[in-house]
Amino acid sequence: MTKLAKAAGAAGVLIAALVAGSASLLATGTDKRVVEGEAVTTELGPDASAISYWVSGSDGWHVVTTVDTVIGRDSEVEKHAIARFSATLLPGQAQLISVPFALGEKQQVLRIRRVEDRIEVARVTDPSI
Repeated sequence: MTKLAKAAGAAGVLIAALVAGSASLLATGTDKRVVEGEAVTTELGPDASAISYWVSGSDGWHVVTTVDTVIGRDSEVEKHAIARFSATLLPGQAQLISVPFALGEKQQVLRIRRVEDRIEVARVTDPSI
């Protein structure tokens, strides 16, 4: 097996472990403390969800979030729009991620913030809090 194939296999195992570990962690309206390397899933509405994790680096803590938006759920024309966001957060900094929403509904915003020595992930309807 080539080095590239081994590296790809290892990356696949890491991603699978992160996704599998996220099943027990669901961010809700309250802040959820996230452990380094552990994925957390946040429902952003009936057709959108996000998976976030972080790792520390010499220049700050690197937060990666993948958002999956579903169009035509449970139909023959179901499609997924997937976007990946990354940010390097220092203490006191935050990242806000939002997805489109229907008229008359409250927008759901994913707030990821670094508070001292921890990362908190929460779904909020008012990003100013």
